[in-house]
Amino acid sequence: MSDRNSKLLARFQKCLEEEEKNDVKDHEQEARISKTVFWSEMRDIIAVNALSSGLDILDDVAKVLIDDTGRAAQALSGPVTILTHSSKQSASTGATPHPSFTSPARKRSVPTKPAKGSTSKKQTASVSPKTNPVASGTPLITFPLAMGLPEEFVRDLESIFRHVAAVNLNVWQRAYPWANQHLFYDPVEDPDVYLGHWRFWHNCRAAFFEWALHAPLRTDSDKVQRRKRKGNAVHQRLVFISLCIETWGYYNFLRRIEAPGNGTLMWWGGQTGNTTEEAKGYSCTPIQNLYKLFQKDKAAYQRKIHDAIKPFQIDKGGFTTITEMLEQTEALNSALVEYEKRLSDKALARVAMDLTSWHFVPDHWVPSDDVWKTLCNHDRIKPIQIKLTVQLVRAAHRTSVQLEGVQARLLALDGRRR
Repeated sequence: MSDRNSKLLARFQKCLEEEEKNDVKDHEQEARISKTVFWSEMRDIIAVNALSSGLDILDDVAKVLIDDTGRAAQALSGPVTILTHSSKQSASTGATPHPSFTSPARKRSVPTKPAKGSTSKKQTASVSPKTNPVASGTPLITFPLAMGLPEEFVRDLESIFRHVAAVNLNVWQRAYPWANQHLFYDPVEDPDVYLGHWRFWHNCRAAFFEWALHAPLRTDSDKVQRRKRKGNAVHQRLVFISLCIETWGYYNFLRRIEAPGNGTLMWWGGQTGNTTEEAKGYSCTPIQNLYKLFQKDKAAYQRKIHDAIKPFQIDKGGFTTITEMLEQTEALNSALVEYEKRLSDKALARVAMDLTSWHFVPDHWVPSDDVWKTLCNHDRIKPIQIKLTVQLVRAAHRTSVQLEGVQARLLALDGRRR
């Protein structure tokens, strides 16, 4: 065999090996996505009771197993309690009495005949299914509701939970569904974004619902805990949005999420209460206490109750665009704590890159002058912006060279055929 043919054969063999590697990589990526989808469906099943605890620990274990790092045992960092749906749980009848401490009166057998003054109908009524806690609507509310509220108000709240319990769902699963919803990206092309999105949505949607409903709680401690859960949800949203901007760039992310039908799987709520300083600068509607709506605005109250059982409706009146959300929550303020109050440094640098580029974009994509000028001139963000710009230019150049090489090979092959 000539040297020329040997070289061609070697190149051909190398191409085959590269294709085989790509096939293996594609297979691994598909397996990763399949495992993620499986865990998504499994978590919906085991999270039917809000009193279950430690599900975030199971999320960590699942992530380690999906990533195949071999450290699943170490990820199990605490106890996990999984409870069935509240409709399947029976009321406690107390502990079984010990015979040593049972009074003689209780040891006597139950008479076979009913006592005087009682009827079999009365006994039947006491165990009738109509008085069964589940059938009669045992309160399914998953948070400690304030005491002394009007019966009508409590009944309306219970109807929300009873309505979704009838179809074996939690209220937040109905208000913020995941299954069969349209993503604004391809999970095969961007598996890391998909995994981050899934974790954010499933870990936080109970907090989304509780904050949007804003029912009156029993104690100040309960209110503090609700604010903490909402704060964690805002934190997780910043982490996810940062990941999206780092992956695609700011304008490309906005283009994706604002395409028709693409914005449902984003949390547009999280506004502060209408009595806070932050709410004064809102262009959206601040959060209002549900009981105050009941007292002062019955029409708005009824809308909130009805929207609570409709997918993606309870946050109506919240933020309408990503830029509005980021600006009014100060997530573009580089002086704040990363992820806790604002986007990551890398995400802010990508935002600054697009804001200073020559792109014609919708006006609502650009924040107010003071905000974007402060961001683009920040001493910590500017060096990161320059570094990312160089990296993107080099990546674009490599892609261009590769495309030119492919075109040249195609032209050469076409010339040989002729």
